[in-house]
Order: sequence, then structure tokens, then C-alpha cells
Amino acid sequence: MAYAYPPQQAYAMRSTAPASLHVVAIFQYLGGLLMLGIAALFALAASEMTKQLGGRLGTYDASVTSAVAVVVAVFAGIGLIAIILGRKVQRGRNWARILLTVLNVLSLASVAWQAYSTSLLTVSTIVSAAFPALFLILLNTRAARSWCHHRTY
Repeated sequence: MAYAYPPQQAYAMRSTAPASLHVVAIFQYLGGLLMLGIAALFALAASEMTKQLGGRLGTYDASVTSAVAVVVAVFAGIGLIAIILGRKVQRGRNWARILLTVLNVLSLASVAWQAYSTSLLTVSTIVSAAFPALFLILLNTRAARSWCHHRTY
């Protein structure tokens, strides 16, 4: 009996993401922890400032406190989102890989626009473009795409 197609070679199932996605995830974790640390420092500085001023702001005291709370919440929220995206891309979620790719393209476009509008190419501009470019490469390697689609590479 003849079969129409030869038997397909089964891919070995992997239990961990490729190194390229591990690097991106580690930087996402570090960035998220940095944002959470900044949020904690803002909260600590605001509480110390409130203790030192002792109500001398008068009617502005409540609005300043609520503004600081909003800033702390935004920084903490961004930090948590970065950590979650890092974990999801490490676990092989393709939507997280695509979202990080889009965010890195936007970051590169922002750096390019800054370099164009200021007509300055400084070391900080080059470093600001290097990380998103590196992450774009790492997120789009064959192993990363395969891990996010088939859980193997």
C-alpha cells in the first residue's frame, strides 16, 4: 500500500524558550522591577515630603497627594505590565511577541525622529536605538517565532 506523503519527522518538544527570548524576558523583568522601584521611591519621597511640610500646603495638600498617587500608580502599572509581557513572551505567547515587536518599532521610530529633529547623533541616541534594535532581532529569530507558534525550535 502506498501513501501519498512520506511520514513527517516529529519535532522534539522543548520545555524552555530559546535563548533569544530569555534575553528579552530578562530585560523586561529588569525594566519592570526598575519601574516598580521608581514608583516606590516616589511614594517614599511623597510621604517624607508630606511629613516635613506638615500641612503647610493648605488646600493644595489633597491635590498634591492625589497627583503623587496617580504618578505612583502609573509607574507601578507600567512596571507590572512589563513584567507580565516578559513572562508571556518567555512562555511562548505570540501576541506578547508581536506586541513587544510593535513597541520596539515605535521606540526606534521615536529615537529616529529625535535624531532627525535635533540633527544630533550623540552616544545616548545610538544607545537608545541599540536596545530596541537588538530586541527586534531577538524577537524575530527563527527559534523565537517557532517557539511562539509551535512550542519548539
